[in-house]
Amino acid sequence: MRFQIPSIKIFCFLLVCGLFSFFSGSLALAFDSSLFSGGEIDTRGQSFSYLGVDLTQRIYENISLSGRVIPNFLTYRFRSGDRLVRAVSPGIYVVAGPKLSWGQTTVGLFGGVEYRYTNLSPDVRDAELRGNTVAGLVQGEFDTWLPSRTNFNVFGSFSGTDNFLYEKGKIKQQVSNLKFKKPNTINVGVEQFYGRNADFHQAGVGPILELYNIPKRISVALRGGYKHDSTFGNGIYGGLEFYIGL
Repeated sequence: MRFQIPSIKIFCFLLVCGLFSFFSGSLALAFDSSLFSGGEIDTRGQSFSYLGVDLTQRIYENISLSGRVIPNFLTYRFRSGDRLVRAVSPGIYVVAGPKLSWGQTTVGLFGGVEYRYTNLSPDVRDAELRGNTVAGLVQGEFDTWLPSRTNFNVFGSFSGTDNFLYEKGKIKQQVSNLKFKKPNTINVGVEQFYGRNADFHQAGVGPILELYNIPKRISVALRGGYKHDSTFGNGIYGGLEFYIGL
């Protein structure tokens, strides 16, 4: 459900209180934490970037609870009649949920809220998404490493802000340091993504090149490829992803 916020100050106050309680609780518990960030831009100047933190607490041998806070910045364009409208939309995700793990396989399901402020230029009064909004958010992910050192990863989300459904799948293969005698490994692979709501859809596919440092648990990935969306048609996208295990 999406609704307009009567006072952004009230929302920010409640958000800060929630985050303070969440992170202060981590001082008394042995959380497994990580930082992750990334960004993507296409040939039409549409972009998405994010910076997030994940705190995970194991409660049973194969069951953990995880919380994530992800500030992000989105820009996109759409057509309203004969006008091309540019949207600048900073936001933040706050989600939590269980993680299940078996060896090298992990499944996670998260739910929470998304806050977003969307500024339109020119300001289209009949646009569904504009100004301050808060909505429910559901995310899920699956990740596994096979004995062949092949990685499969699937991520999906649904946002009540604009009823947007998004899915991304990756396949990566470790191609260097197969005996793990050196600190760095190289993974190559391919990704695909798909997203849609009632007014817009997009799809893309492209290669991935990743460098992973084993001792410091640091990953840097370069990605890019072909993209198609219902606003502009065919195009090219590129981006970077970073991960640091703390």
